[in-house]
Formats: sequence, C-alpha cells, structure tokens
Amino acid sequence: MKEYTPREFLVREDPDALKTIKPLQVFDDLFYCGNKLLGFWILKTSDGLVLFDSGDLTDGWDQWLLPALQEFGLEKEPVRMLFLTHGHFDHYLGARGVWEKTGCDIALSEADTAFMMWSVDNRDKAPVYPPVTRLLKDGEDLVFGDHTVHVLFAPGHTPGCLNYSFTVHDGEEEHRVIMAGGYGIFGPGHYPGGPYPYGVNWAVEQAFTFAASMAKTWEYVKETGCDVYLNPHPHLCRALEYAAENETREPGAPHGLVIGKEGVRKWLAERFEASLKLAQEYTDIQREYQDE
Repeated sequence: MKEYTPREFLVREDPDALKTIKPLQVFDDLFYCGNKLLGFWILKTSDGLVLFDSGDLTDGWDQWLLPALQEFGLEKEPVRMLFLTHGHFDHYLGARGVWEKTGCDIALSEADTAFMMWSVDNRDKAPVYPPVTRLLKDGEDLVFGDHTVHVLFAPGHTPGCLNYSFTVHDGEEEHRVIMAGGYGIFGPGHYPGGPYPYGVNWAVEQAFTFAASMAKTWEYVKETGCDVYLNPHPHLCRALEYAAENETREPGAPHGLVIGKEGVRKWLAERFEASLKLAQEYTDIQREYQDE
C-alpha cells in the first residue's frame, strides 16, 4: 500500500486543499490568508502588523498576503515582524519575499535558523532562505503597541520549534491564543519523501522532547488561561471550519475558536500521547526480546 505524505493525504481527501481561499477575518484583530493547508496568520496591532509563518510559495506576498491586506484595508499598515514557528520550508519560503517588500524583521530561534539551512528537509531551498534578523529567546515578550507576543520554546518537531501566545479580541471579549508551531514527529516509516535520514536515536529523542514540550506548553496554558488553540496549518486546528461557522453565528453566540482552557488541553494532550506512542514505534527495543 502506498504511503502518502501529509500533503498528499490532504489533497486526496479534498482536491481543493491547495487552492487559494478567500481571506478570512478570524477575530477582530486576527486574519488568515492562504489555502486550507498553510498560509499567513496576520495580527493587527496599534503599531502595525505582525505575521506568523509564510507558507511555501516564494511569491506568497503577491499570491496571498497583499490581496488579503487589500481585502481588509490593511495594505497601508507597516509590517513590523514576521515570526517563523520553525525551519521547515513550507513555513519560511514566502518570508524572503515579504522581507524584500516590507523590510520587516524576521524572527526565529537560533537552533532552527541553523536547522533551516542544514536540514535535508530543505535541500535545494538555499536561494530563498529568509534573512533571520531577530533570534528569539525562550520566555521573552515582544511588544507591538497594544499587543504582546510571548515566545515559548517547544522543540521536538524541529530542534528549535517555537510556540507563540498573544491576545485577540471578539467585540469586547479578550482571548488568549496559543499557537503551537509543531504538530507531528517524523521518524522511520513516517517521513515524507523517502527513507528517514536522521536515524533511530534522533527520532526517539525528538519524540520524547516533543512530549516534554507539550507538557511545558500546558503549564503555560494553565498559568495564563489560553482559550484559543491555533496551528500554522489551519486544518490541524479546524480553524477554517470554525471561522466559516462564525460568519453566520447569531449576535452573542460563542466564537467557534474559543474552546476554553480544557479544549486547548485536549489538543496538547493528543499530541503528547501521540509523541510517546511514536517514540516506542521508532525503536524495536521492546519487541521480541528474551530474558537471558
């Protein structure tokens, strides 16, 4: 039986998955543009725009971002920073074009700035590496007018994967987002595009590391009361479904993406449990051994 990459599987399930969708206003100050698989998250602050990830189109500015800004009357707003969650090509390929158009800072962890350039996952992508102008530190807060973006290191999906947290608004209600930069752990038998190149030890270590990152993220969620869960891949958090439902909701009805602290916990717990299961799957230490 053929094994499908995550992208191939999504396209099999939905042939329109990679078609550009109409830009969405998800909260009063949060927008999304791209396709059902990936794109840009746009946070409007009183000091300009903050972006999260940039999709896998080198011309993402022209194809996705600029039309979305024009759609919502944001084209004259300065773009202050583009936060990258991690160093996989489908999250950074559009970043260089945004930097060339706006001169904004591009932010990433030091570990994933290196991973972005040496990883075989990104082979042959060198001409479009973005210039990382801000190396982020775990726990730091970056202020953009009336919004603050909190940085939370969450390695495992990649060595320097990042989560971000910030507030969004729905009318008079304020909600806190946790954007989880990584979702899965690749390893032997689960690597898109061919044989897994990093070896069993790396796969097991990263799976356990990712589980620890989910536990760390949950502690942050408990402390701060995050009630919105987002992923750079909107299909991995049902963001587009909820946003579509919100377009027809009655006044005063709950926002679909506001799932509460326990709702966020379910997403994180599912990833925690999946990581532990994969750590066991990637090694045969538990299989067919005999006591001496």
